[in-house]
Amino acid sequence: MNRQWKEPMKCTVWICAAVFGTLGLMGSDASAGQFEKAAYYRAGQRPYQVVAAQFTSSGNIDLAVSNYATSQIFVLLGNGDGTFQAPIKFSIPSPIALAVGDMNGDGKEDLVVAEYQGTVESSVAVLLGDGSGRFRQSGSYLSGVETTGVAVADFNGDGYIDVAVANNTGNVKVFFGTGKGTLERPTTYSLAGTNPYGIAAGDLDGDGHPDLAVAEAIGGSVAVLLNDGTGKFKKPVTYNAGGGEARDVKIADLRNSGDQDLVVANASQGMVVLLNQGNGTFGKPAIYRPCSGKCSAGPEACTVADFNLDGNLDVACAANIDDSYFFYGNGKGNFGAAIPISDTIKTDGGFSIAAGDFNHDQAPDLAIPIELKGKVAILLNTQ
Repeated sequence: MNRQWKEPMKCTVWICAAVFGTLGLMGSDASAGQFEKAAYYRAGQRPYQVVAAQFTSSGNIDLAVSNYATSQIFVLLGNGDGTFQAPIKFSIPSPIALAVGDMNGDGKEDLVVAEYQGTVESSVAVLLGDGSGRFRQSGSYLSGVETTGVAVADFNGDGYIDVAVANNTGNVKVFFGTGKGTLERPTTYSLAGTNPYGIAAGDLDGDGHPDLAVAEAIGGSVAVLLNDGTGKFKKPVTYNAGGGEARDVKIADLRNSGDQDLVVANASQGMVVLLNQGNGTFGKPAIYRPCSGKCSAGPEACTVADFNLDGNLDVACAANIDDSYFFYGNGKGNFGAAIPISDTIKTDGGFSIAAGDFNHDQAPDLAIPIELKGKVAILLNTQ
């Protein structure tokens, strides 16, 4: 399979040990003392993508982890002190990307899952949460060939959560939600760029309606689709995101200005920032390179949060073959040099990263799936 859609890495030799519960393996100290040593939790044989959300009424942040290679999802319920319970697991075909939203209006978070089926038609599934960390499937919908990314928002303003997916074959599909946990037939939007991968929803032009940003793996660009206010999207506009391989995109106000900017994980360049010009258009990319040594690989995914609690957003990135790293933001759209996070103990890293306050200290922590270890690394913030 070519590089633009990178299937989870296969092991030449796989030695599987029966390990239960929390694993006490610890990594080396993260630079700058921003995070504690990583603690590792079992998360299936091949954990791929992670999302952090409240799946129960406990008030604690929980995790959902996709296992693409083994067709499973693992849910790790948080204890509220930065530790997690043994995982709840259930089967679903080839889950690759996850999004969280209340799809049926019952006040409980649900999962929307992109099911990657290679070169045949993929699907997007809606899994309704029961408030205990368990889910039941309400429907699965054909979503296009090679669905690799999923995002949720109320695109048409009817009060119901809708779903957008990115298809590696060159388009985006948008499904309107019914408010009952089901989806209507999708509308397809073709992209001028190639190999769409990650997708994010947010109000980019300040009109109160969520728009879409799509990372395009071939050519290293990002496509912006502005919402016309009815849930239909205007012709995509493509912006340079550093060339190379754009894998993931996040939407965030990096300057505390009210304008939503773009953060792109570019696997061959680094973390890339495109600043909003105030109307949903974007300027030239600023590229922030990985650090040297054990975190020299470009990122597969990034997450945005105020890690040092200075009022400015920072960015943490995960690389699949090296340690992860983060960048401090200055609140003006600029970032310092990359700082390593030692989360992988000299082995392969992760394809995903999520931030959340796992121990109720008001500081965002990190969760990173370590694919070849079959674990998720938890790094608690020291702030």
